Amino acid sequence: MPNFHENDLLLDSGGDLIQPAEVDDSECFEPFVPQRSVSPAHNPAQLPRPPALPRLVDEFIRDMGYLRTPADAPPETGFPAPASDIAEVAQPSETLSAPVKAPLSPPREATAVELFTWIKRTLLALTHLPEDAAEVVAFWVISTWFPDAWTVFPCLVISGCAHDAGVLLHVLRDFCARAALLAGFRRRDLGVLRRYQTRLVWEPNLHERTANLLSNLTDPSFLVAEGGSLACYSGSTAIYVGENPRTHNIQNSIHIYITPTNAAPPASHQWLQKTIERVPVHLRQYREKNLSYVHNSTWFPSGVSSEMAAIATAIGRCIVDAPELQQKLVALMKTLDQQHRSEMSNSIEAIVVEAIQALNRGGRERAYVRETAAEVNRHLEARGETARLTPEKVGHVMKKLGLRTRRLSQAGNGLTYDNATVARIQQVAAVYVMEDLSAET
Repeated sequence: MPNFHENDLLLDSGGDLIQPAEVDDSECFEPFVPQRSVSPAHNPAQLPRPPALPRLVDEFIRDMGYLRTPADAPPETGFPAPASDIAEVAQPSETLSAPVKAPLSPPREATAVELFTWIKRTLLALTHLPEDAAEVVAFWVISTWFPDAWTVFPCLVISGCAHDAGVLLHVLRDFCARAALLAGFRRRDLGVLRRYQTRLVWEPNLHERTANLLSNLTDPSFLVAEGGSLACYSGSTAIYVGENPRTHNIQNSIHIYITPTNAAPPASHQWLQKTIERVPVHLRQYREKNLSYVHNSTWFPSGVSSEMAAIATAIGRCIVDAPELQQKLVALMKTLDQQHRSEMSNSIEAIVVEAIQALNRGGRERAYVRETAAEVNRHLEARGETARLTPEKVGHVMKKLGLRTRRLSQAGNGLTYDNATVARIQQVAAVYVMEDLSAET
């Protein structure tokens, strides 16, 4: 594939990266492989002829003082002169010589844009992933090759169509650094998994305890106590959590959903196998060349939430000499951030926050938990939901959100709307409540 400059890349009106024509090639260039040594055919110099046996005997007799000539010897013991001192001489074509090394061509190293494009095209060719989801996965794959430069390990959460999710995990096994496919994930297996850099997990029934463990493993500062010692088991993880796209509380995670489809399986392409074989070679070369740069990078995204900023920083710093590609990453993170906020706005926590905000309107000084529960149920009814929450359940949700209730009177517990509590309500609302709804309340 011909060379091109990443700085020549452009974004279209929709924020998508316009790929140069040189990158859109069905063939992936050959990885750098040293050429074999070549032994050119040539005519060797004539070998020195060893002395013949009769001549050696003659010289020995003369040295002993006996001069013997052919005339003195009886006919049957004469020393006839040999016709040739060497009975047979090897032909030049049969003579081996020292190999002459051919000059090696310089290595052809892939750029970040090329790697991103090949991985994305492979994903689109093998799965029914939406294009933006394939781009997110391509960014994540590149980042798995730089774990020693990360402050967090973003967890890729996959939900939706089980078949495409399985295909995706297999593709990730081919592209990610030292990857292992896992049927389930358990804390007691961490010691065995330590040798693998990327964990690809099939866990369609994710439990809260496992989700909490995965959250901790996204932070390299957290250690795990095992066998009387502490060890770091943080690493890159991609996990399939089932067909239900509900929100999973895994910190530092990015969520992609694969929509079920009745479309025919993707057609097979001749270039796919070559790409799958060669791209990991280029990824390894890309890491070796840019590890120091990535480790010292100070790039930081803007315009995203604090959690998404940590994820975008970890991934974006692995993109070298491609600022337009980093802008593409930020745009994708903003979209994921909005989707995440939308999902959270439909959660029970969001409805409780909306009810608390509604009760806080008009300068109210306090509200009992039972009053908050009644307001929550009114919100659920307005949304067409049939479920109802008890005051006990609402109290547990408020505690989870960091809104501590206290005894207001003999009538029960509740919130006092002092300055500290109002500030905390605003913080929680910024996470769970959409901006338009928050402004309205």
